[in-house]
Amino acid sequence: MNVKKAAAAIACAAALSLAATGVMAEENEAKGRELISALGCKGCHQFDGSGGKLGPSLDEVGQRLDEEALHKVITDPKSVNAGTMMPAYDHLKAEEIDALVEFLSDQ
Repeated sequence: MNVKKAAAAIACAAALSLAATGVMAEENEAKGRELISALGCKGCHQFDGSGGKLGPSLDEVGQRLDEEALHKVITDPKSVNAGTMMPAYDHLKAEEIDALVEFLSDQ
């Protein structure tokens, strides 16, 4: 394979990788929004301008917490705040937790 063909193949692979990443991000956003609705998060948290005020707003939560902290708050909130009323969502599938963490980190 000559250099031009190798460079073209690498460029093509990179473009496909970026496209797949974009699709995965869109899927995680849709899944994150779906989970926030299905889990009733807006009963306690503001999100997109509506919801409860018992817990902190989820708007811009990604600017306050990194992905590790988000994961911990979702799966074991009492380890972060012993007095929290938030239930643990450690029963969710790993891919659901990952989708929530990725979605919220982008907020």
